[in-house]
Amino acid sequence: MADNLHLSALRMQSLPFRIKEIINYKILSIANQTLVEAIHQEAIQKKMPKRYINSIQSDFDGRELWIWVDFKGKKLEPLDEYFEEGTKRHFIKPVLRKALRWFQDGIKYFSKGHYVSGIQARHVFSEGFKKGYPKFKEKLVEELEGELGGSMLFGR
Repeated sequence: MADNLHLSALRMQSLPFRIKEIINYKILSIANQTLVEAIHQEAIQKKMPKRYINSIQSDFDGRELWIWVDFKGKKLEPLDEYFEEGTKRHFIKPVLRKALRWFQDGIKYFSKGHYVSGIQARHVFSEGFKKGYPKFKEKLVEELEGELGGSMLFGR
């Protein structure tokens, strides 16, 4: 009986280390299955471009879990932020040529610059995160309970 108590005490002392090891090993997988997947689904639901959806990334550096959208324009403009927070009405002008050019309904249009209404905020990342976080917590707790079940804690 005393041996079992001694083993239980040793297991309890190693508990923080074991929890850290389990988290280090499993957290990125759990985040991808819950948080990143929820952000993907939100992006699909809000009809975001495929390039946006493919740029959702995640990483774990041993201390912090990172989830971000790396969606930049040709000149490294933070398009991910523009889609998330939106933009105000602003003036656009040509950079390389004398006029902007585009087609609409088969008609070619030119402009030396004009105001655009801006991008409506879509909150893809924040909404996806809100939807995925409860699943993330639940799955992380399940994983910890599964790995640190009663038999491991109390030497049964």
